[in-house]
Amino acid sequence: MRLTLLLPILSLLSINDVFCQTRTDFIRALLVDYDNRITPNFEKNIPTEVEVSLFINSIDSISEETMDFTMNTFVQQEWKDPRLDFHGFIDVEYLELDAGLIKEIWVPDLYFTNEKVASFHDVTVPNKMLHLFSDGRIVYRLRISLKASCPMDLYKYPMDEQTCSLYLQSFAFTTNGIVFKWKNDSAVQKSNRFELPQFRLVGNDTLECNESYGTNGNASFSCIQLNLHFKRNIGYYMIQFFVPSVMIVLLSWVSFWLTIDAVPARISLGILTVLTMTTQRSAGTASLPRVSYIKAIDVWMGACLVFVFAALLEFAFVNVMERRQIRRVQSVRLKGNGESKPCLVGILRRDFSI
Repeated sequence: MRLTLLLPILSLLSINDVFCQTRTDFIRALLVDYDNRITPNFEKNIPTEVEVSLFINSIDSISEETMDFTMNTFVQQEWKDPRLDFHGFIDVEYLELDAGLIKEIWVPDLYFTNEKVASFHDVTVPNKMLHLFSDGRIVYRLRISLKASCPMDLYKYPMDEQTCSLYLQSFAFTTNGIVFKWKNDSAVQKSNRFELPQFRLVGNDTLECNESYGTNGNASFSCIQLNLHFKRNIGYYMIQFFVPSVMIVLLSWVSFWLTIDAVPARISLGILTVLTMTTQRSAGTASLPRVSYIKAIDVWMGACLVFVFAALLEFAFVNVMERRQIRRVQSVRLKGNGESKPCLVGILRRDFSI
């Protein structure tokens, strides 16, 4: 039936100057009796292989507090639909079709399992591309922005390395209907303008991650995984936290060179450095989640706080020892002069420095 409908159209396609006028009719004829509700290989009872590739335009943010990352990417899917094979009918390699026709054909039900928020781009037109090759191969590309979860291990923060994964899976079809796979070893590429303020992308790898769910027996769903490996840039933390904390510790040691009699100056300096170090520590962990384990920055800030607090305790200890020494000297002088004091007065002088 399809061939009968195509014959009058193909007679017109032999004339090049009318080819553009009949292409729409050809597409309409090609979609006659086409059912977009079933997979391309449904009648053959074999799964449809879908090759996936990604082009990362940008990764806008990586948040330790909410443990997620936001990215803008092109998602490209390729599969073969024998029902759309027009080889030998038109002398073209492929047809560039309007993305609106995607509603007329079958497309894989791809979704991101760890996605939190996602959106398509419609400026100035829907950012979608649809190419139909003569052998029935379909290339479908779209641009999306998404926020995906990224569990992080912050033990070594801020000298840490993180791996954020993206999982792509079929929602309704098991491996009997759809099989996703990466197109090739270089299926994931990134823009040359790709840059992050706090991280740098040091590598990526692609895996398969088929999953089984108990809602349909032991049904297995095709899944592919992208791992993005990031290393944190330490420069910001050196300027904002490590260098200032070292300077605060050194400032607290200035009290060691002050005379023991400069009580107000040493007390003020000690309390000021302790409070400043406490504030610095709070600022260093303000943007982090409330995890129960100790992080590298906690060890650093804790050690700095111990140093400045120890400097304050050192003054208190030295002051007490100095006062005891003065009392001993005074006691020796009093005994040497043969002077005697009432018992109560002696006790008060000994215990309260009267």
